[in-house]
Amino acid sequence: MQYYFKASDENEYGPIGEGEIHAWLQQGRMNQGSMVRAVDSEEWRPLSDYPELMALLSPSSSAPPSSTPSPQADVKHYAPHQGAMVLTFGILSIACCFPFGIAAWIIGNGDLKKIDAGMMDPAGRGITNAGKICGMIGVILTAVGCGFQLIMFIIGAASEM
Repeated sequence: MQYYFKASDENEYGPIGEGEIHAWLQQGRMNQGSMVRAVDSEEWRPLSDYPELMALLSPSSSAPPSSTPSPQADVKHYAPHQGAMVLTFGILSIACCFPFGIAAWIIGNGDLKKIDAGMMDPAGRGITNAGKICGMIGVILTAVGCGFQLIMFIIGAASEM
């Protein structure tokens, strides 16, 4: 059976199976009060309402057998972060080209959400956040500069009349 999980920040994750739920319970990312729903349902209920998931809470329970456990079974494999790219885009947006700022802002925001959800390498949080902030600064500086140029143009056009 597959489930969706709603985090405390109201983001939804899934579908995930019992093996991943078991791992998240062991990591402390979920507990018996976590809101989950079955794939075929629209109703969010606490994990404690699902007897099959409550069985995963016991310390003696193990994840459903999928294959022979490897020695690295507890190692979490994260998607690689894109922090260097986001920071490069952010710096370029301040220096010369504001569309890079928009990209840094959007990509950085998405990556930070994935890092918070435990889906992306958390080592990239700082560099990704720095790139996102640089991108925001580049976009805001461009907007202010364009606004100033527009005001100056209007003043110049009005004084010629």
